[in-house]
Amino acid sequence: MKKVLKTIIAAAILSAAATTADAQLYLTGNVSMSNAGGKTETEVAGTTVTNDNNPVNNLNLGAEIGYYFADNMAFGADLSISHYKEKDAKDKKNWDARNMFYINPYFRFDFVTNDKISLGAKAEAVLGFGKDKTNDQDLSKNSALGIAIIPVLNYKFTSNWSAGVSFGNLSYIHKVEKDADNDKNKDIDNSWNCDLSLRTLTFSVVYTF
Repeated sequence: MKKVLKTIIAAAILSAAATTADAQLYLTGNVSMSNAGGKTETEVAGTTVTNDNNPVNNLNLGAEIGYYFADNMAFGADLSISHYKEKDAKDKKNWDARNMFYINPYFRFDFVTNDKISLGAKAEAVLGFGKDKTNDQDLSKNSALGIAIIPVLNYKFTSNWSAGVSFGNLSYIHKVEKDADNDKNKDIDNSWNCDLSLRTLTFSVVYTF
């Protein structure tokens, strides 16, 4: 019996050592920006009319830390900050803005792995909070809670550097917007979402230790 126990313990130690040897810590970063607005022209009764569109700015900063505890499985967390601002085209002193911060812990499973490519999906919990403002005045306090499945692909250039791509998501999100002055006044939205639009396409740089 003792020999059996010793054999089991030795096998467990060797298995843990092998897993630790293969384990890898990785960091990821990405930035995306977009601007819209300007002037558009339309024909009205044979006359060209110029319209001023509200300038809109979007900025998203993302970081990710993860740990491969096996060849095709990892735990990690996505951290991101999003900033949206829209100014009145006629009076740019008037504006609306939304700032959100997200921390999304996840489990990643890779279905395909080789020396260059890792293809899989992340199952993550969505945890977000932020504020809506207009002209420096708080309008609402926002929160988001949900789950998401996101396809992911990594292509390795060297032993340390690789490129990451994610596209599309299947998610369920519970959103709450509370009045900044009265928490009892709130809007609640529960929604399932399957988004395959190009806005979900994200490129990132990955460094593996």
